[in-house]
Amino acid sequence: MSTNPTTSRPGVSTIDEKSAGRIDQIIGPVLDVTFPPGKLPYIYN
Repeated sequence: MSTNPTTSRPGVSTIDEKSAGRIDQIIGPVLDVTFPPGKLPYIYN
C-alpha cells in the first residue's frame, strides 16, 4: 500500500505550487534544485 507523504500524518504541510522547484540533478546526498525567478521559498523558516 502506498501513502501520500503530504497527508500521511498531522502537521505535514502540502506542497505550495508557487514555491515548487525542479530537481536538476542528484549526486549522492547533494541535490540541485531550480526555482522560477522570484519564487525561491523561505529557507530556514
